[in-house]
Amino acid sequence: MTPRGIARRSRHLKCLEGATLSLTLMTMAQRSYSLPFFPLGVFLLPGERAGLHIFEPRYRQLIQELEEALNSGLEGSNRFGIPFHFEDMTASTGCLAKLVEVKKEHPGGRKDIVVECVGHFETQRFQQQMESKLYPGGHVVNRDINLDHPLTPDQRERIGEIKTLLKKNKDVDVDQLSHSTILDLTQWLGLPPTHKHRLLVLKGDQRALFLDGVLRWTKLVLQQEVHIHKGFFPN
Repeated sequence: MTPRGIARRSRHLKCLEGATLSLTLMTMAQRSYSLPFFPLGVFLLPGERAGLHIFEPRYRQLIQELEEALNSGLEGSNRFGIPFHFEDMTASTGCLAKLVEVKKEHPGGRKDIVVECVGHFETQRFQQQMESKLYPGGHVVNRDINLDHPLTPDQRERIGEIKTLLKKNKDVDVDQLSHSTILDLTQWLGLPPTHKHRLLVLKGDQRALFLDGVLRWTKLVLQQEVHIHKGFFPN
């Protein structure tokens, strides 16, 4: 083989190695794993925290195990899933969370705790009760909520109108409110858990339409507050 042929073959092999590595990483990212569950009407974004009061025996067992992992420095074992529960329905998607601290222990084993969202998941197989445990669980895959996607020009224009109303009605320092990405928006708009969850399950045009609706509704509410302040009550 000529030197030019050897170089061409070497480049081809490197491309194949790169493609194989990418495929392997993608497969690893989607590989399912076992996770204990604590279904709640709570949906958090990465880095957000929530306080919980634990009283059921099955979840007291779960939190005890997480606390032991936390105190032992076993970060990988300090994980559980919060499938989103809303209106008597439990979604297949939810928050991947970790125990941050036990704030208070009550008589009888009840505890006040703080948890933090570290990601999101989708359930592939649900177990009503994990083997030799009291609590439920399942096999899940990680799911990215992709909050770093940029907002559209129309969305940024509508946010500008909302910020004008906030500055006028509530004396808010709107210069501190970023609005380049979806993550920026979630940090100050005050979305309820159901809206946050829809950001996870909706994709592409559906998510864009949903955000458009949220911004229109927010603007309408702020405009109505102006009318009420002036003595007019819209019906």
